[in-house]
Amino acid sequence: MRKLILGTLVVLTAVSCNQKKIEQLQFQRDSIQQEKDLVVKERDSFLEIISEIQSNFTAIKEVELGILDQTQGVEGMNSASKARIQEDLQFITNKIQENKTRIAQLESDLKKSQGQAAHYKNLVANLQKDLEIRTKEIAELKAQLELKDLEIEKLGSKVAVLSHTKDSLSTLSAKQLAAIKAQEEEINGGWYIIAKKSDLKAKGMKEGALKTAKLDKGKFKQIDIREVKEFDLGSKKAKLYSSHPAASYSLEKKSANDKTLVLKIKDVKSFWANTRYLIVQVN
Repeated sequence: MRKLILGTLVVLTAVSCNQKKIEQLQFQRDSIQQEKDLVVKERDSFLEIISEIQSNFTAIKEVELGILDQTQGVEGMNSASKARIQEDLQFITNKIQENKTRIAQLESDLKKSQGQAAHYKNLVANLQKDLEIRTKEIAELKAQLELKDLEIEKLGSKVAVLSHTKDSLSTLSAKQLAAIKAQEEEINGGWYIIAKKSDLKAKGMKEGALKTAKLDKGKFKQIDIREVKEFDLGSKKAKLYSSHPAASYSLEKKSANDKTLVLKIKDVKSFWANTRYLIVQVN
């Protein structure tokens, strides 16, 4: 009887220990998921702010060139044109101030972020540099317009200067717009590869041993993740090497007659949350 009681106590003790281990593992898993969700939320917030800043720079450049166009038509200047230029200058001033505030907010948020500051450091520095250049150019443009008080008879002597300024700004604008486009492609870019196991292995991509941070983008095809939501795999079997939530996509037959698979993204934000690389092995 005594042995039976002791045996029962041993079993109960073992069950209790196992239950505690299970609870500890569950707590660790929940903590890791919370940290991951926080990092993703911070990243989305940073990208939203950066997108707003870039949109403001584009709007400022378009309005700035519009002012130069208006001031070249000296013979056609009238009170309506003067009023429109004043409104455009106020618009530019507001956008510059808005970008100053947003960049300051971005810098502040990055200091408090979960280790993402280094990733965005260069991008923020470029945005700050663009802001300084734009502020200086607008100050010079305002000085020119205020000096002449937008009077038709005085603007005539400035046409050649403004024309040259416009050409210079257009050249600068092309470079800045190209830089903004490149930044937008990076922000909204995704990279994918669909290949056989042997081809993936030859490119250094092995299942279970991927480090996406070290992948060579030159070996992938680039897409805009906002636009591409389906991938024709051209195979009846497929396996994803990259990490994507199972609920965010599906593998479906192309049609009743065509049994090859199509990867369809059901939740774009969730699908690309873990990585911007899609690696698919086909047979």
